[in-house]
Amino acid sequence: MVAFVQISVSDPGELNSLRKLVQRIPGLEIEQVPGRPGPGEQGTLDLLQVAATAGGGGGALLLMIRTLPEFIRSRRRDVSIALKSGELELTITAATAEDAVELIAKTLDARRP
Repeated sequence: MVAFVQISVSDPGELNSLRKLVQRIPGLEIEQVPGRPGPGEQGTLDLLQVAATAGGGGGALLLMIRTLPEFIRSRRRDVSIALKSGELELTITAATAEDAVELIAKTLDARRP
């Protein structure tokens, strides 16, 4: 089983920095892909498609998620990160960073077979 997470950043100038950070984590495959426009939208920003395999990839995915609050706090201006996996969607901001990591960890644990 492969877990997929889509990650988008509110500031498109930060996507490259986020991609470089995520690429350092072993056990993950990262691809930058164009986003899909929603109803009434004419354009979208690129996003990261992150894949983790069941053979240890879940731990790598959790490690990636735990690095996101530090990434957000290290930015000079406010930035938010949106995560989507299947029907689950979550936006992390500097104000919610620690709570979001805990929620994501619980969600990942609950979804394990």
